[in-house]
Amino acid sequence: MLGNKNWIFTSLVSLDDKNKKVTKNRVIPQMFDVRPVDKTGNLDWEKINRVEKIAKAKDFATEYNVVEEPVDFFSANLERDVPVMLEGYESDSEKRRIEEEIRKREELELRVELLEAELSRQRGGGRIEDKNAFSTVDSSEWEQELQLAEKIKREEEKENERIRKEYLLGEKKERRLEEKLQKEAERREKKMRRSMRTGHFTFGDIFGVSGNLFSTDTRKAALVFVFAGLLVVTGIGGVSFAYKGIGIKGNVLGVSQEGYESLTAAISEISNQNFEGSSEKFTQAFEYFSEASTEMDRMGALLNEGSRFFPYISKISSGKNILEAGRHLSLAGGYMNEVVKEISVVKNPLTEKNEVSFLELFKKTERSMEAATGELNLAHQNVEKVKIDDLPEEMRDKFLLLRQQLPRILEFSEAFLKNSDIFADLLGGNGPRKYLFLFQNNNEMRATGGFIGSYGLLDISNGHVKNFFIDGIFNPDGQLTDKIVPPKPIQKISAAWSLHDSNWFPNFPTSAKEAILFYEKTGGPTVDGVITFTPVILQKLLEITGPIEMEEYDVVLDSENFIEQTQYEVEEGYDKEENRPKKILSDLAPMVLDRIVNSKDPQTFLRSAQVFLEGLGEKHILIYSENKDLQEIISQKKWSGEILDSKKDYLSVINTNINGYKTDGIIEEKISHKAEISEAGSIVNTVSVTRKHNGGNSDYEWWNKVNANYMRVYVPEGSQLLSVEGQTREINEPPLDYEKLGFKKDKLVQREEESVVTDENTGTRIYKEDGKTVFANWTYVSPQETMTITYKYVLPFKLFPALFNSDKHVDSYSLVAQKQAGSVGSDLVSEVTYPDSYGKKWSYPDNAESNSGMLRLTGKLNTDKFMGVVFEKK
Repeated sequence: MLGNKNWIFTSLVSLDDKNKKVTKNRVIPQMFDVRPVDKTGNLDWEKINRVEKIAKAKDFATEYNVVEEPVDFFSANLERDVPVMLEGYESDSEKRRIEEEIRKREELELRVELLEAELSRQRGGGRIEDKNAFSTVDSSEWEQELQLAEKIKREEEKENERIRKEYLLGEKKERRLEEKLQKEAERREKKMRRSMRTGHFTFGDIFGVSGNLFSTDTRKAALVFVFAGLLVVTGIGGVSFAYKGIGIKGNVLGVSQEGYESLTAAISEISNQNFEGSSEKFTQAFEYFSEASTEMDRMGALLNEGSRFFPYISKISSGKNILEAGRHLSLAGGYMNEVVKEISVVKNPLTEKNEVSFLELFKKTERSMEAATGELNLAHQNVEKVKIDDLPEEMRDKFLLLRQQLPRILEFSEAFLKNSDIFADLLGGNGPRKYLFLFQNNNEMRATGGFIGSYGLLDISNGHVKNFFIDGIFNPDGQLTDKIVPPKPIQKISAAWSLHDSNWFPNFPTSAKEAILFYEKTGGPTVDGVITFTPVILQKLLEITGPIEMEEYDVVLDSENFIEQTQYEVEEGYDKEENRPKKILSDLAPMVLDRIVNSKDPQTFLRSAQVFLEGLGEKHILIYSENKDLQEIISQKKWSGEILDSKKDYLSVINTNINGYKTDGIIEEKISHKAEISEAGSIVNTVSVTRKHNGGNSDYEWWNKVNANYMRVYVPEGSQLLSVEGQTREINEPPLDYEKLGFKKDKLVQREEESVVTDENTGTRIYKEDGKTVFANWTYVSPQETMTITYKYVLPFKLFPALFNSDKHVDSYSLVAQKQAGSVGSDLVSEVTYPDSYGKKWSYPDNAESNSGMLRLTGKLNTDKFMGVVFEKK
């Protein structure tokens, strides 16, 4: 066969004239260089040129690997920083592979052309004379050989086309990288002109300047951007060994480092309120991270074809995601910068007239927050794709902190956006609004958070604060002319009902409506809603602002002494002639707000906002709106202080301090709940409330008094009381003949009193309210003593009710434990026991302790809690 013969040819034909006709008679057949001919026997120059171009490609591939042209720019290392490379020829093995492919293609082309030429000669009658050099082959055998060669040729032409495209791509990339080199030089020239010098930041440097980023849940979101930048730099360094020998590594590292430095500089500019400079730095950071990300894309494209040779593709993917996270965080930082910039122009609405509309401010910040939230979501997605094992060990803990913090920042920004309707209405976006503020002292507990000692009135329209003042509650109460019968327990200390006792009902919307009615009866205007605060909010804000000196009172207030110092001023230190005991609070509030709005640190705004969000979640802030649609939204957010619905078990302990002074501030309370499920499915609950009085040795008399408490325990409606221990039996007689004196009766109070049934054995007042059964008793605890009251009762439902569904094999038990508004958080222990025939299929929460036949939940009741378990009867 042709493929097994030795072919040795030497050209004796001059080919310098491509137009010269060379006939077969001029060819010396013993020694000649075989050239392709056309059907006439003349040389086929088109085919010759094609073969020569492919042969020359070998030298082209060798020379085209790396191009480094001298460039006279501003840095001697510029060429090394931005290498000009052709993707596809980075290794010696790759060059040898291409050279071998070219050699094989060249040989194949020559073989095909030779076969074509010889077949043409045979068909034309020509013969090769030297039989030793070339054995005569039959025409059919030549045709078979030619067909086989043509088939191989077609396959190889496809590969040849791929090689050709690689060369074209290489030329394109070379031009692109040369342009990048030029841009890099121009960027450095601009940088020199601005005399910008950015030092190398370390993780310690950042935390030294910015404070402890992750020590609490309320840290500055922007600092997470900085940490992300740091992670970008170190993270890429951690996977850089996967790029060994590849020039892109240096560019990625350099650009990502500059991106990180721009990010840190942007945060610094925000702190200095240089918002234009900050915006520029965030933009630079975005450009740097985008450039590094593009380089990583180029790297990934190169490695995809030869991924079987690279065991670190996962690390490259993680590095890419870190860079993308940095890019998105840079954009988010830019949007957040706009938010802070807008807020920075706001003046204290309690002390100065604001030309800026809070509504317009809200709308502007809402747009920026929406954009920032989108970028934060994308950054979060990138961070979640990073494999922790792909990072250096020294960076893993820090990365996990970033992964933990990012959702919290997202939660804050998303909450801001989701609640936009509430904020817009509160700011008077739907017309002028008046809001009644009630300041509840939780050192003297009442149903919705504490005794109402002060109030405020906010008048706002279209985002402009028209009026806002704070005053003592007894001033409007003194204007009340209507005589209203108070709830029976209140009659112990007050013969008439008024605004300061209006928060009687634990369901806050009910109490808020009562407060509105009382305020109107005192001559106050009709209000659109009620907002309550406890001192916890002001105390937490003082943690942010730091100590505040109040010269008029000769005191420096901080978060540590705030409660006792203000309580002293209210009880004893106030000016008796002026007779405004709550004046210190009305003076302090604008000073705290002034510190916040005039702060140059963005962290102050973010932490302050977080205080208010936490206050809503922990019911130290309650909101009620007369607008039904808005109230529905508030209710959905769990900010309304409503009594919650529950399909199964429910528990809420409501303390009401009546003539117990301020002793709730030093009472420790523990609530123990135990549900015992019988074989038959009936459930008996035992609830114990233990209260420890830590007073008696205090310098302040109001903490050394007996704590007098009217305690109401709310349980599922229809529950049957079995026993009570530890209560004080007490009957409250009316102090006045209300009917004779013409006192009016409140409909809600009257309905409650008429539904009360007093248990003869225990003296417990039992009635129904808001879909619950209420057990009410008096409890007293003296200083340095502890008391416990225990209720035992049967729940109104059973598990596996055979009478109605004999085929039911799966059932559930659940408990809603609702926190009293204003409480700092009682200790809670809830335990469920069940028989062996009940197989536990599922339980919540995951951290609940579970043993054979028992499930236990322990914790702080600082928010509403839920516990549930699903049983399968064996």
